[in-house]
Amino acid sequence: MEKAAIKFAFRADKAIRFVYVSVVIALAAFALLTYQELQRQRNIPVILPHYAFYIIDNPEKASVVQAMGTWYVTDGPAAVDNLQTTSIECRKSRLECVESTAAVALKENRLLDSIPTVFEVERWTDEEIVTKPENGKCTTRFISLDLVNRLARSVIVAIPDAEPCKEQPRTLKLGGVRLRAGVLPSVK
Repeated sequence: MEKAAIKFAFRADKAIRFVYVSVVIALAAFALLTYQELQRQRNIPVILPHYAFYIIDNPEKASVVQAMGTWYVTDGPAAVDNLQTTSIECRKSRLECVESTAAVALKENRLLDSIPTVFEVERWTDEEIVTKPENGKCTTRFISLDLVNRLARSVIVAIPDAEPCKEQPRTLKLGGVRLRAGVLPSVK
């Protein structure tokens, strides 16, 4: 009987060691995968969102319009701006569009800054929304939303007789990867 108990204890000890070694190997593999993902995230610190354009409430009358994406230069000198993403929400009841831009300054201690701007609407039709110009120090800017093609753009023009500045006249387009209605993007 004692011999059987010793054999059982030896086998149990062997099984416990096997389970212990298996757990250590699994944890080591998980740690390696976590480390690799962390390194990948450090190489690409920010992933910009997809482009989206929504007509909310009543698509035919467009009482609320939203657009989200990243501003890209389509005409004029390329901007030397930081990484940024923008969301625009226009409400017909208020005749205003609120643009919120979140910008990441990687050179300045990786600061995330949110910049809201309120634009009054100059013209709201079934085809487009155009805001009144918003004046800066040396430039003025307005936003237009094409409701038919679901596009957003911003035009920056120089103010005549204004002091020279770094910001140059240009046309921007809100872009990114377009989302199809009802389809979410695949995550890689």
